[in-house]
Amino acid sequence: MMAGFFGAAILGAYVLGKAIHGIWSNLSNRDWFSRAVPALAAVVDEDKATYATVIAGVVAVIVTLRTYRRPDVREWTDEVASELIKVKWPTKKDVTNSTVVVIAASAVATLYLALLDRLWSFVTGIVYGTGS
Repeated sequence: MMAGFFGAAILGAYVLGKAIHGIWSNLSNRDWFSRAVPALAAVVDEDKATYATVIAGVVAVIVTLRTYRRPDVREWTDEVASELIKVKWPTKKDVTNSTVVVIAASAVATLYLALLDRLWSFVTGIVYGTGS
């Protein structure tokens, strides 16, 4: 479950970083922003991306830790972990057999649809003519 929270923090930091960078870049092009906060407007675009990523990372870690420490969230994650332990995962042989069945069924369906396409192409060629 910790990996899930870690992944959520990384995804949240990425999305929030992109959002902060986009908003900051957009605001930097506005005259009123340049007059109100000239130091922020003068930051180079590459540095904006770095700063936005760092800020978003800190915010994402704080939000993730606060969420993880909530008792209701901890109870839910413990329940999910206990249910995952009960799952009977398929063996390698089961996965291999299922994969072979899916590939074979896909090949048969593809062949069937290709033959139907050829048949209807032939029939429409007869009905409407070839156009030559």
